[in-house]
Amino acid sequence: MIDRIDQGPFFSVEALKEDDIELLDATLRWWMSEEGRVKEEEVRETKERMRTSISDIHDDVYIVARDRTGGPPAGVMGCGCLDTRFYPYRSSTGAKAAGLLTAFIAPDYRGRGLGKVLIIEVFHKAGASGCREVIWSSNPRYRETAWEFYTAMAGEPIGTIDGFFFTGSLSPVWRKSL
Repeated sequence: MIDRIDQGPFFSVEALKEDDIELLDATLRWWMSEEGRVKEEEVRETKERMRTSISDIHDDVYIVARDRTGGPPAGVMGCGCLDTRFYPYRSSTGAKAAGLLTAFIAPDYRGRGLGKVLIIEVFHKAGASGCREVIWSSNPRYRETAWEFYTAMAGEPIGTIDGFFFTGSLSPVWRKSL
C-alpha cells in the first residue's frame, strides 16, 4: 500500500468541482499545445471527461491541489477505468487496475512537489476503490517534462505502447502496485 504523504503547509487536495474546470483552462491549454498551437480538441475532451466525472455516477475521480493561500487549482490529476489497450500490462489477468487519466501542473508550480502530492493521492484513491495497481502512459510530447517524474514515482517502464496517442506514437507504460 502507498503511504500518503503529509501535504504540509503548501497545498490542499480536494475533489474537482465544476468551477475548477474553467479555472484549469490556462494550465490545460499550456500543456495541450505543440509548436505553439493549442490542441483545442484535447482541451475540450479533457474538460468534458472532467465534467462527466462530476455530474454522473462514474468511476473516474479527479482531484485538484491548491496553494494553501487559496486561489485557482495549481494542478489536477485523475484516475478511472483502465483503457482496454492497457490490459496486457496488468500484473495478472485478474488484477483490478485503474488508469491515470490526467496529470497537469500549472507551470508556476512545477518543481515544488505538487505532482508527488497529487499522484500519491491518486494512488491512494485507486487503492481505496479496490484496485491493486495503476497503469498509464504519457504522450511523447511530455518526454522531457513527465517521463522522468513517472519513472521516479513508479520505477522503470514495464513496456511500451504503440499508437495510443496518435498513429505511430511509441510511449512507455508504467505500472504502480498499490
